[in-house]
Amino acid sequence: MQGGEMSTNTSAGRPNRAVPIVAALLGIAFVGFVGVRISQAIGKKKEVAAQRVEVQAQSQKKDPSRIASPVPVKWTPHVDVTGSLRPWREAELAFETSGRLARILVQPGDQVREGAVLGMLDRSRAVDQVSQAEAQVRAAEANATLADDNLARIDTLLKNKGVSEAQAISAKQQAALAKAQLESAVAASKLARTGAGQNALVAPFAGVITKAPTGTGAVVSPGIPLVRIEDVSRFRLSVTVGEEEVANVALGASVAVIYRDKRAVGKVIAIVPSLDQATRRAPVEIEVPNHGTDLLGWGFVRARVTSSNEVNALRIPANAHRVGSQDEVVRVENGKAKIVRVVHVVDEDGSWIVQSGLAPSDRIVVSPDPDLKDGATIEVAAEITEGK
Repeated sequence: MQGGEMSTNTSAGRPNRAVPIVAALLGIAFVGFVGVRISQAIGKKKEVAAQRVEVQAQSQKKDPSRIASPVPVKWTPHVDVTGSLRPWREAELAFETSGRLARILVQPGDQVREGAVLGMLDRSRAVDQVSQAEAQVRAAEANATLADDNLARIDTLLKNKGVSEAQAISAKQQAALAKAQLESAVAASKLARTGAGQNALVAPFAGVITKAPTGTGAVVSPGIPLVRIEDVSRFRLSVTVGEEEVANVALGASVAVIYRDKRAVGKVIAIVPSLDQATRRAPVEIEVPNHGTDLLGWGFVRARVTSSNEVNALRIPANAHRVGSQDEVVRVENGKAKIVRVVHVVDEDGSWIVQSGLAPSDRIVVSPDPDLKDGATIEVAAEITEGK
């Protein structure tokens, strides 16, 4: 039994080597599992990043561009303008002297002829001033006559040695003074009569009264406008045209004017050969008759100035211009983009009539990308044969 006990104790005292091995194997398996998971996560991230790059590249990829060629056309140059119909003549009328308004002979809407009396000031004071001035003239005339008679008598006595030289000189001076006093009195009389005439307000031309006082009795001051008169038998349309449009406007050119449902035909009467420094536009004056058209003064109108001659031009589609610009298109040169500026007008259908900047053999991009730069490669999808 002792031998058996010794055998049992010896077996129990030996270390169990299976436990560390199992633990090591478990650790290796865990590390391998974690490594696999990390590797899978890194691979997933790379895949997602690659997909993002591909999506971004697809989003930035531009569609092929459509190309159009300018179409040669015969075009009658015209320039569209807007403005207000000013009366051909207009005036703010005022008395030249102060006084009390005694009579007003017109009211707004009245048609008056040239020279018509429109209003009058109280004339009583002016009449008294004229009477006084005329009396002074008569007195000066009498003094001048006496001075001349006295001078003639002195001259006779001087020849007979009846008076001295000093007396003769004095008589001549008195006669000259009397003559100067007469001239002064005559001038004062004319001034008084002129002042009396200034008590009447007269129409400087035929027209319609658009403003007038509604009552009398007020004391008016010189130079303060009381009556407004306008000549609306014809109108003056003052407009401006762009620097590139001046060549399409000529003296005598026909102008179609539209005011609401009314139409009239005017003509260019003046072109100022100088640009406004602020707007870079040239002033143009247009005469618009008002015979039977019933146009209204200061009415806002649209007008088209039309040339009498046809010119060679090019028509391009309306969507050929660069968005955000007013006069730029993209021309294709050897597969590259070239941004150019053109002189043009917009036709009634929206297409552009190009006068300079393009040639019939050019090819232009339709609906160009606003971000397209000079020198960028142009991939052509199709070419449009129509110019509209």
